[in-house]
Amino acid sequence: MTDQRFTELLGKRLAGEISPKELIELKELLSKSTVHRNEYENLTGYFNDEKPGTNNIDSVFEKIKQQIAVPEPKPVQNIEEPVKRDFVNWYRIAAVIAFCICSFAAYYFFPDNSAGKNDIAEWKVLQTPSGDKSKIILEDGTQVNLNSKTQLKYPASFSRKNREVYLNGEAFFDVKKDSEHPFIIHTKHMSIRVLGTAFDVKVYEDDSFIETTLVRGLVQITLNNKPAEKIILKPNQKFTLADKNNVNYTIVPLTYYNSKDSSNNSIMETSWLNDRLVFKNQTFVSIARDAERKYGVEIRFNDEKKKDYIFTGEFEKESIEELLNALRYIENFSYKKEGNIIYIY
Repeated sequence: MTDQRFTELLGKRLAGEISPKELIELKELLSKSTVHRNEYENLTGYFNDEKPGTNNIDSVFEKIKQQIAVPEPKPVQNIEEPVKRDFVNWYRIAAVIAFCICSFAAYYFFPDNSAGKNDIAEWKVLQTPSGDKSKIILEDGTQVNLNSKTQLKYPASFSRKNREVYLNGEAFFDVKKDSEHPFIIHTKHMSIRVLGTAFDVKVYEDDSFIETTLVRGLVQITLNNKPAEKIILKPNQKFTLADKNNVNYTIVPLTYYNSKDSSNNSIMETSWLNDRLVFKNQTFVSIARDAERKYGVEIRFNDEKKKDYIFTGEFEKESIEELLNALRYIENFSYKKEGNIIYIY
């Protein structure tokens, strides 16, 4: 009971919501417990990890693109720089979440009180077709960029304690900060809870994997088939569940496709925001899925072995034919385009 009370008081203290009487009670608990004092002091170093290193894209593709006379791509349009947040408030929230990781009381800070869809007066659905992208600003000010073949279900007005939306596909969220109303993205295999942050979610049904890429802030991920585990992502980290039917996941640093630019504009996982198709050591079949969404085509493999070819590359202005011709310089395959369908053999 003492530990539960300490957790509650510490959360209020870090969030700036503790009363004078509660502050006295917290100080008394700290004076009586070395463990509690150590936990409190250790929070301040939670987010001081070094920046992840950058990764290079294979230079052979620049030579290939020159050989097929592809024009130089236009300058990349920068991703909008995130609005600067109040550091003290953000740090309080980060400290609360960090404490959740090292204590049993994670449920207190991120209660799983998601309700059903039926108590919302009006739901809206935004559908982005193949080959297109779209952008929407929700009623609370949250900005959402939707990639090709993506569906977002959202309420006309956020009237409940939690701001909840439903996603199928890929979207980049820049969530409006509101500490009293957490923002939750529901997908078929997981849910993501945030306060104010910028991140990408990739949950296409025709992909075998799902990903969450965190650019700024902090998110909590809960897998539907393992609801008791709360997975915390820090900035510049990517969560990947390689098999949707499994519970084993990885958390790795983000990948930068420009070794000279480690800003948000060079993150491989969000390159689609700048209309780029970027891949590193990626299988042909997974590249094909991304190419289908970018170019609005369907790609079919008549030779199953060619699905496992591995490629690295970066494309922007190139047509689908120019992309495939570049890949053919690396691996031996042929293709045939019939209308909107491309056959690989």
